[in-house]
Amino acid sequence: MDISYFREFVMLAQTQNYWAAAERLFIGQSSLSKHIMTLEKQLGAPLFTRTSRRVALTEFGRLMLPYAQSIARLQYEYESAAFSYLHDEGRLLRISTIPALTAYNIADILVRFQLDFPRIKIQTDEADTLVVREQLFEGRCDLAIYRDSAAYLEHDPVREQHIVRIPYVADRLVAVLPKNHPLEGEDRLELARLRDERFTLIKRDTLPYSLCLRACREAGFTPKVLFTSHSLDAVLDMVNKRSCVALLFEQHATFPTDSVFAAAPPFTVVPIIPEIQTTVCLAYLKDTPLSTEIRHFIDYCMMYKNGRLIPKRQESTAE
Repeated sequence: MDISYFREFVMLAQTQNYWAAAERLFIGQSSLSKHIMTLEKQLGAPLFTRTSRRVALTEFGRLMLPYAQSIARLQYEYESAAFSYLHDEGRLLRISTIPALTAYNIADILVRFQLDFPRIKIQTDEADTLVVREQLFEGRCDLAIYRDSAAYLEHDPVREQHIVRIPYVADRLVAVLPKNHPLEGEDRLELARLRDERFTLIKRDTLPYSLCLRACREAGFTPKVLFTSHSLDAVLDMVNKRSCVALLFEQHATFPTDSVFAAAPPFTVVPIIPEIQTTVCLAYLKDTPLSTEIRHFIDYCMMYKNGRLIPKRQESTAE
């Protein structure tokens, strides 16, 4: 039995969909199906119940999953060691990404990957989602990290069929209200109730701006936009000092525990209803051969996301 079948089993358990699992594993659906059936035959019982669209773990599958995860992790670790040893020549990995690196731990992944594989040189280019997608189509990057929204981002179906998107993390739109705002005690907030407010938003001609504008119009009003900026700090400063309302993604308005705003932020964050969701994705062109470096980086991201990589910490000095 090929040990990689256990990794495929883990991926299928996560996605519950053959098509999604096959794309993330860089193999065909028919191959994945054959591998899972071989694994089930070797283990002696079905791992999944199958329907026309989705699969679900059987009781036996749930029993086997922790062992498969351990085997998959071990495989990743020895492959990483071999990859690092064999790639002596400097390689360049071009990544176009949205600016929100820290909010989604993407910066941590890039730093950790560079530390673990110093011979692979990473060139990053930050831009809005709309620009990042074009850079991917034009072949100006090997991998794109951008925000997607089925409901709020226009898609050209002809172009979209050439992209493989791997969901990394979901986020939702929230209202950021100044302290002592009459609506700050709400658990959730209908966007229409903000029709008379002054808004501060992420810069014009960006996906966040377009998404917020469209959401407001669908709620029955055109927002009074007082200020826009690429700087998240500037947007939040307008909330704090000018009593504006900001529409941001939830992770943008969440501060790390060591932030000066963590203990007592000068504003209140309230989720919007109906919920407006987006997903930050890793994406590459389906018709372009992937280098070993890109495949390895994608695997690295997914392992990091699923908590199987412990971020390296700075050593503290004794005083």
